[in-house]
Amino acid sequence: MKILSILSFLLICHIGLAQRTTFSVGLNSGVSRFAGASAEKTTSSSTGGLFCNCTPSAAGYLGNVPTTTYGASLTVQHEYKNHFLLALEAGYENLRTRINVENFQVDDMIFKTENAYNITRNHFINIFPSAGYNFPLAENLDLSLRGGADFGLGLSSSSRLVVREVFEDDHYTDRDGLTPGLDFRPRIEAKISGKRLGLTVNYAHGVTNWLNGWDGGVNQLYMRVWRVGVQYRIF
Repeated sequence: MKILSILSFLLICHIGLAQRTTFSVGLNSGVSRFAGASAEKTTSSSTGGLFCNCTPSAAGYLGNVPTTTYGASLTVQHEYKNHFLLALEAGYENLRTRINVENFQVDDMIFKTENAYNITRNHFINIFPSAGYNFPLAENLDLSLRGGADFGLGLSSSSRLVVREVFEDDHYTDRDGLTPGLDFRPRIEAKISGKRLGLTVNYAHGVTNWLNGWDGGVNQLYMRVWRVGVQYRIF
C-alpha cells in the first residue's frame, strides 16, 4: 500500500504545476475469466444415490470461459505542460467467471445439459494508480495511454449454478476464502476523450495466485480482465 500513499502525495504536491486537473466518474463493462492450470472450460456434477452407488460431487466453479463483468469508478488525473499524466482511480467491480456444465447426474439418471453453467462472482474494491502520456489530436479531442496496476481488494465470492434440465431454481453458494485479500494485476489502458466524455479500453493481467497455499494437485489460478468504459468529466 506504500505505492498508493506515495502517488497520492505526489498528486497533491504537484497540483499547482499541472496544466490541467480533472475529476471523472465512470462506468465499465467487459469480460473476465480465470487462467492457469486450475481453470477449466467444463465440469460435471452428481447428487449421488443408492441406485448409482456413487457419492455426491459438486460442480466445478473455476471457469476460464469469458463472462461479462461490470464496475464503477472515480478518477483524478493531472496533466502537466509536457502532457505527462499521473492518475489515481478507485471504484467497485464485479469480476465474473463461467464454467459450462456438460452433464448432471441425479442418482442413476444422467442429464446431458445444453445450456447449464456455474458463474462465480468476485467482488472487489479496485485501486488503479497509473502514469502515461496524452496525445492531443484536435481541439477538445485527445488520445491518452496509461500504464499501472490494479490493486484489487477482495470482498467476497459466490457461485450461481444454473441447470434447467434438473432444477427449476438457480442454486447459490458462498465461496469463502476464494477471493484474495489483494489481487495484483498489471494494467494498460487507452482513452480517447472529448470535452466531457471519454471512452476507455484496458486489459489487466493478474499475477496473484488465487489458490496459493491450497492443498492437493497443481493449484494455479489467475484473473484476466478486459474492459471498455465511459467516463464523464465533472470538472
